[in-house]
Amino acid sequence: MSENKTSKYFKYAIGEIILVVIGILIALQINNTNEQRKETKELKEYLHKISTNVKSDIDQVEKLKIRRDTVRAKAIRSSKALRANDFSKIEDIFLGRSCFVEFYFIPDKSGFEALKSSSYLGKINNTKVDSLLSLYYSRVDKTHADELSYNTFIENMEVKLSERIDLTSLYLLYSKIYINNEAIDINEYTDILPYIQDNAFKSAIFRTLSERTYLGNYPKLIELGNALIQEINMFCNNDY
Repeated sequence: MSENKTSKYFKYAIGEIILVVIGILIALQINNTNEQRKETKELKEYLHKISTNVKSDIDQVEKLKIRRDTVRAKAIRSSKALRANDFSKIEDIFLGRSCFVEFYFIPDKSGFEALKSSSYLGKINNTKVDSLLSLYYSRVDKTHADELSYNTFIENMEVKLSERIDLTSLYLLYSKIYINNEAIDINEYTDILPYIQDNAFKSAIFRTLSERTYLGNYPKLIELGNALIQEINMFCNNDY
């Protein structure tokens, strides 16, 4: 009877141990599931931030493209008179002055930088989101480098102009047009001829005409940005 009693206690103890182990395993599983949900939620928050940044970038790029297209159109009109060496059309040539207005694409990379600094970047390895992030921000960096090259050239031409030409007549013309709102016939304003005849002025115009980087970069940024936003939305709407 003593042996039977011991056997029953032993079986009971084993059963208790098994129940405790099962309870621990269940608790660990619940904890792991909750942790995964927390990490997934935080990853999606990073991605939503990137999506918001990219939407802002696209809006900026679309406006920049309009501005650059406007400058290019003026440069085309100015270059026609310059090529014909027709300085009687001062007004047409003077349109090239818009080439000296600098535009910069300033992307918001805060979401992407935050994701890179987190422990979640590896969770999207080998996904389409990961691939598009790489393509998009590579194009962002290329656009920045191309714009820097172009704007630096334009700045240098402007410096050369200011060193070689007395810009008093130019500033006076600006004052009459933009400050005093006077109706000026620029074709009669021959005092600015040295300015528009200078090689630095011409170089800025013809560099603008030959500048193709924004024509390729801006549409590609918009295309990649929209694709990235769409892929992030799909990724975030799925359960991982």
